[in-house]
This record gives sequence, C-alpha cells and structure tokens, in this order.
Amino acid sequence: MDENKNKIAGSQSASKVLALLKQVGFHHEKGVRLKELIELTGQDRSTAHRLLACLVDEGFVERAAPAKVYRLGIEAMQLGLVSAGMVPVVDRLRPVMKKIARQTGDTVFLIVRSGDYALCLHREEGAYPIKVFVVEPGTRRPLGTSSVGVGILAGLPDAEIVAIHARQAREYERRGMPLEKLRRIVRETRKNGFSGMTDFGPEGAGGVGCAFRLSSNSYAGISIAAISSRMPAQRKRELGTLLQQELQPFAWAPGLKK
Repeated sequence: MDENKNKIAGSQSASKVLALLKQVGFHHEKGVRLKELIELTGQDRSTAHRLLACLVDEGFVERAAPAKVYRLGIEAMQLGLVSAGMVPVVDRLRPVMKKIARQTGDTVFLIVRSGDYALCLHREEGAYPIKVFVVEPGTRRPLGTSSVGVGILAGLPDAEIVAIHARQAREYERRGMPLEKLRRIVRETRKNGFSGMTDFGPEGAGGVGCAFRLSSNSYAGISIAAISSRMPAQRKRELGTLLQQELQPFAWAPGLKK
C-alpha cells in the first residue's frame, strides 16, 4: 500500500515539474515570473518555488537578472538540439515546400508553434517575379496573426485560445485582433480545414495556411503568400486543398511513429 502511495506521489511530483518546465519553455523568449507560473500551473507558491530551484540547480532552468524571470537553461536547450537533430523538421518538410513553391510560383513558409507564438523556420521562393516575404525565418508572431498561426489555434481547445489571448493581450490589441474576431477566424478555419488571410503586413499580401500536429503536443504548418491580386477567394480554396493533401502524410496520429 505504501509503495503504491509513493508511486502516485512520485508521478504527481513529476507532472508538476514538467508543467513548470513546459510553461518556462513557452515563455522562454521574454521570460516568465514566479507569480505567472503559479497562475499558469495552479501550483502553490512554496511547491513551485522549490521545484524551480531544483530545475535551476540541474541547469534546465535559469533565473535571469535583474528582471528575475525564468528561462530555459543550457541542459534543456541541449536536449532540444539533440531531439531536433534526430528528425529535423526543416529537412522533413523542405521537399514538399519546394514542390509547392514550384507548383504555385509563390513564397512558401514553414511555421511551428513556440508557446504563444508562431515561429518561422524556413522559406522557399517560387518563380513569380513579385516576391512576398511577410515573415523572416527566425521571427515570431502571436498565434492567430498569421494563416498558420490561426490553423494552430484551430486545433486547440477554446479555453486555451482564450488563455493565450489573455496572456498576449497587448500584442493582439496592437495588431487589431480582439478575442471575438480571433474566435470567428478560428471557427472559419475549423470549418474549412485551412486558414486564409488577406492584407496582412505592409505589402498588402494574401496568404493561405494549413497546420497539423507534429506530435502529441507540438504543431507545425505551411503557408503560401502572394500579393493580394494573386489571392482571390477561389484560388485560396484551391491552395488550401493543395496544402491539406500535401501535408496529410506528415500529420501525427496516436499510435503512429513519425
């Protein structure tokens, strides 16, 4: 009986540690305070502080001064680099990106989820002479402010979408994306299976994006961007269907190894 209790307690402790580590990873770019971690994980202050201290001692988390925010430590980053090297996302999807860029003539972007943000990993250029570079590789945008970002949100529970919008309220306000507008776009994306956005960025561009699960808790997607005149509604639907067909083989499903 005591042995079973110990196993349960150990499992609960591990879950709490992982919950903290996940939230620190989600907010790595700007860092996250202890108070915010307590709110995000529902843990009491003493438990969260004790577990974070352990993560700091082991090098998985660091506390950056003078802001006193928590970020990922070197050990966590090294694990990420090792796992990324096993099955590099860019290497896996570059061939299909080149294929789509060749077929459409437009610019193709690879996006992954990074916490509350959509991170651009790679770009392939089509042959059409007028290029649209709505985002540069290595840059981030709040989820829901790009076509793939909307697609990623569409795969999340509504409660998580509300929480993300609340955490990044200033960013969404600055980009003219109130919660109700975001919810409407997400509903349309769920219905269509892809997201289409128009007139985002200074170029007056249009884009179509499709997101999918890379694993049980990670998301990626590919978008196609062009000047608005090349993105009428009918072509958006055609490109959305193309993306769905091309990305389906890469989508994770329970019980399948990728």
